[in-house]
This record gives sequence, structure tokens and C-alpha cells, in this order.
Amino acid sequence: MGLFGAGDPPCPAGSICSGQAATNVGKKTTKVTTGRNAGSTRTTPGTKIYHASATKLNSDGTSTTDVYIIKDGSWQKAATTTDGGKTYTYDDNVAGAGFKNELSNPQGAIHKNVDANINKAADKAGVPKQEKDKLVSGNQNTAPKGNNNDSGDTSKPASQPASQPSVDTPTVNQTPTNPARNSFPSLVYPEGLGKSKQDIIKFNMVKYEPKKFSGVGFSGRREVTDENIIGSVVLPVPGGIKDTNAVQWGSENMNPLEAATAAASLGFISGGAEGLKDAAGAIAGSVSAGREDIKTALAAVFAGAATGTGAQLLTRTTGAIINPNMELLFKGPSLRPFNFTFKLSPRSKEEAKTVIAIIRFFKQGMAPIATPSNIFLKSPHTFKIQYKLRGDGAEEHPYIGKIKECALQSFNVEYTPEGNYATFTDGVMASYQISMTFQELEPVFNNDYPDDNDASLGF
Repeated sequence: MGLFGAGDPPCPAGSICSGQAATNVGKKTTKVTTGRNAGSTRTTPGTKIYHASATKLNSDGTSTTDVYIIKDGSWQKAATTTDGGKTYTYDDNVAGAGFKNELSNPQGAIHKNVDANINKAADKAGVPKQEKDKLVSGNQNTAPKGNNNDSGDTSKPASQPASQPSVDTPTVNQTPTNPARNSFPSLVYPEGLGKSKQDIIKFNMVKYEPKKFSGVGFSGRREVTDENIIGSVVLPVPGGIKDTNAVQWGSENMNPLEAATAAASLGFISGGAEGLKDAAGAIAGSVSAGREDIKTALAAVFAGAATGTGAQLLTRTTGAIINPNMELLFKGPSLRPFNFTFKLSPRSKEEAKTVIAIIRFFKQGMAPIATPSNIFLKSPHTFKIQYKLRGDGAEEHPYIGKIKECALQSFNVEYTPEGNYATFTDGVMASYQISMTFQELEPVFNNDYPDDNDASLGF
């Protein structure tokens, strides 16, 4: 029933959710000035408000925090902020005057408690400092002073541009006892991409989930939905995108003797003695029809075995070989690879933070996870890649092949893609080039294609 008897507060998928807290609002202490108790103090206890918050990083780099309170015995959304708590909008049917005053005032008890709880939840989720600063505006007030220049032309940077974006470097604890990171931000590059309505490619990260046994096989792989996405990166669709569908076929031989033996065995296994009798009858009929060929073949086989000349004796004496019954047979499916290359050149302080976070997103997401005992290594997170038609939130592109859940097999970063070493004055590289190789976790099957009268490419 939760800490305060109203169950657990809402925590939408992909959100960073705080714990539950209680804050007194309206508590007053006044001095009595008249009567026989003059000179003493009187305390009005005020009202205890129970609150919790849920924060989500948006695809455009901003954040949204919803603050919930208990009213009428249940958790209800009372306020929302999209600027880290600088301003709030309220649901007047839920939020009272005392709550509004305490939350809108940066020095208010509820405002401070909400900020503190968001920070604790972000630390628990492993959110880097530069991302955590987007959740709570007050964090930036205590950040070290740095270069405040927010723009710069990096189209052809010199070795030391005068105008630079800067990015706070997070302190990373590399001890093996760190908990695995299971929450990542939603990142968009470049800054204006979310408003441009152009087609995009979206990399959704999900926790790896193995298949389960089902009868004599395995269950189907789970469907990736918004509920199990733990972070995402949105980028423009690059040039050179392609997919290659392939299956494995190979030649196999089965000569008449092998075929007869296999037919007899299969008849016995599938039909017992009666099946063996039927197979033997069929073999006898074939032998009777080709008696002369079989006589010649057997003579050559026995003579070749006696003289050590093998099968060549049949060819030398008759110019023939035993029919190998060669046929191209299906061997199995193939797993499709996908390669992508992007050049990331930050043009502002915020874009520099986004670029660093994008590189961190892929590097950390593809890394194996050590268990606390270090006895096992768990599978890295996996990715669902989607081409979106005219911006994020739109439908998947029907005219570019879909991609199943993938593993990121390699991730390469080139720090000098222009051919010379160039940084901004705070050390951020003027340009980065990233190259990625993904491979689908399972093959594409005929049954995977949608029944849409060929209106889309499918896979």
C-alpha cells in the first residue's frame, strides 16, 4: 500500500522516479502579545503533504517532471515543470494554495524536497551530471563557472577556435562494484532536428532478454515497446543505408546405394516392419528395372575394391559414374548486419553535451555487464533501430526495410575526422565521426512480413 497507505505513486516507463516524502506546509509559530500567556509562543502545525515525482528526459534534450500528491486517498498529478523546476503549471482541482506557494518558491520546503528527491533518483539510476542538470535547474547554480559562450561556427574549425561549446566532464567511478546502468537519456542531434519534420533514424536501447523454452523449441522474441525502452538516440538518416537479405544453400550428394539404405531405415522408423517391407518392395522394383546397369556397377565396385583402384574403374571401363543425385539444399538462414556512419560536429554548448552523451550512450550500452560476484558476465543491452517518416513520433518508414532487435557488435570513434587535431578551448573535439556495426538477434522469416497487400517493404 505504499509508505502512506495510498499505494505506490505513478512511475511511467522510462521515467526517473523519486521515493515518497512528506512535507509540512503552513506551519507557523507566533508570539502571544496579550492575555495571561503574553510572551509565550503558539505553534500552528499546518498540513502534511505527501508527494513524489517522475522525471523523463525528452527527445529534444529537455526534461519533464510531474509532481504527484495524495488527495482523497490516492496519488494524483498536481504539477508539471518542463524547465527543471523554474516554473510549474498546476492542476487546480488537485493542488491547493499552500502546495503551490511551497513548490513555486525555490526556498520553499516542498520545492527543495522535490529537487533533492529527483537528484537522489537520478544518482541511483546512474544519470551523468550533465544530464542530471537538465532535470533540476538548481543544480546548475552550484556548478563550477566555465565558458558561457553558447555558439560557434565549426564548419571549418581552426586548430583552436575562438568560440567554443563546453561540456562538463562527469566523474566516473570505475570500480567493479558499480551497479549496471539501466536508464539512459533520450538524445537528439542536431538541436533543431526534432522540429524540422525530416525523416530520422532512431536507436532505441532495451535490456537484453533471452528467449524461454517452449515445448521442443523456444518462445518468440519479445516485442520492443515504449515500456521496455531504456533510452534513445535520434539522428538524421545517413547516406549509404542498405540491407542485405541472405539464406544459406549448399550442394549435397546421395548415391543410389545410400538412397536405398536411407529409404529402408526411414520406412522402418516411421512404419515399423510394414514400412520396411514397403521400402524393400520399392527398392526391388527399381533393381529389376535397371538390372543390367546395376550388374555393371556392382562388378566395377567389387573389382575396384579388390584392386584398390576405387570408383575410377567404373569410369575407365564404361565412361560413367554412379549418379550422385546432387542437389542444392537449404542449409539455414543468415543474420543480417547493418553498418552506419555519422559525423557529429557540435555547434553550441548544448550540442557538445549531446554529442558526448551520444558516444557514451552507445559505448556503455554495448558493454557486457559484470555481476556483483564477478563470476558471470551478463549480455549487453540491445537495440531496436527504426527509420521514422517525417520526424520522431511518426510511423515507421514504409519504404525502407524494417530492422529486428539488434546487438551492437562494434563501435568506432574517430576523433580527427577532418585529418587534423582540432579542439575547442575547453578540450571538446571540433568534430567526431562514429561508425557502428549491428547484427540482428534472429533471422527474418517469411511469416514476419505484414499482410498489407505489398503496401510496404517489410524487412
